[in-house]
Amino acid sequence: MTAKNSNSNKSKNTPSQTSSDKPEDNKGATDKKAQASNNTPAKKEVKAETASPQKPTAKTPPPSTASQATTAKQGAKGATALAVIAIILAGGSAFALYKQGQTQHQQQAQVIEGLENKLVAQLSQQQNEAAQAQSEQITLLQQQLLESQTLNTSMQERINQQGLSDESFNEELKTLQRNVAEMTVRHPSDWMLSEAEYLMRMAGRKLWLEHDINTAISLLNAADQRISELGDASLNPLRRAIIDDITTLEALPRIDKDGLVMKLASLEQTIDELNLAGVNLPEALEEKNYNLSSDVADWRENLSKSMHSFLESFVTITKRDGKVEALLAPEQSWYLKENIKSQLVKAQIAVYREQQAIYSESLEKSIEWIQHYYNIEDAATKQFIATLTNLSKKDITVNYPDQLRAKPMLENVIEKRVRKSLAPMSPPGQSKPTTQEQDYD
Repeated sequence: MTAKNSNSNKSKNTPSQTSSDKPEDNKGATDKKAQASNNTPAKKEVKAETASPQKPTAKTPPPSTASQATTAKQGAKGATALAVIAIILAGGSAFALYKQGQTQHQQQAQVIEGLENKLVAQLSQQQNEAAQAQSEQITLLQQQLLESQTLNTSMQERINQQGLSDESFNEELKTLQRNVAEMTVRHPSDWMLSEAEYLMRMAGRKLWLEHDINTAISLLNAADQRISELGDASLNPLRRAIIDDITTLEALPRIDKDGLVMKLASLEQTIDELNLAGVNLPEALEEKNYNLSSDVADWRENLSKSMHSFLESFVTITKRDGKVEALLAPEQSWYLKENIKSQLVKAQIAVYREQQAIYSESLEKSIEWIQHYYNIEDAATKQFIATLTNLSKKDITVNYPDQLRAKPMLENVIEKRVRKSLAPMSPPGQSKPTTQEQDYD
């Protein structure tokens, strides 16, 4: 607003200045008109003189007229200078007004831009504050929801733990009752049933884990002896099942695993004593007979024989039919022996693990290598190969029974006797078994 007022003031002041300059311009104009009127006859006279230079002028201008012309020229020059100065001043004032207006326009644009930036900043700040407040509110609600879910989960866990504690209490009570019943069995000889169960469990472990048939049979015999000492006729089916298991185990083939392993170990030690195969040259062909005859009639044959004998004495060529085997280098022979030993060790491990395929494959490889690289005409080598061949024909696997028939029967008997001992401890609403039912069991 101040810029507009200043512009208006300047614009109001400008006409006054121009109006003050107008009288001077009017005066200069009148002077110019006067000088022009004064100068007109002189110009005409000059033209007349130039047009007819040879003719003398009829009239000569007076001296006052020349001074007036000089004065008129000087006045015209001053007026021109004043006009130029006025034009320059007017242009300068117009340029100053233009620059001032442009400056005011730039100032107004800067003020407007500053106000716009301020409004945008305020609006952005308000939006950020609103978004932050909304996010804080959402976070608070999420925390409250999470806390409520955690509280519900903890309450549910407590309820579940309470239910589990009740179930565990009932199970512990039943276990305690069972233990008391086992400690207060009616017949002291029932301890022998527990001992027979232990012996039967050990027999199964020896049979399936260690594949020791003899020890398993001994343990079953001991269990049968414990049951027979009870003198209880109701246990005869159990003893019959134990005897059937013993018969089944006795029918299984016996494998002397330790004996097989020791034989293989002994063969492993004798490998270094075997003789490797040498160069076997085939027999040479029979040489031709070049003996000369004493008959004169055979002079042609004698001459031919003498010539061939003479020629063959320089170069001797012996022809042999057959394949010649190359010798093994010392390093290769050492590797060969170590490979055969490793195959025998693999067979020993397969014996204990009852891996028939690995056992047979290892021995067959050993036999093949010995026949190929060792002297098979040697007696020691022949005996070695024969022993390995016999061992490779051995069957090291046994089909063991899946379970013992007497074990579940013995567990059933013990369970029934423990249940009988729990009968006096039964709840009041439950009926107790009669004496006949106990004897039948």
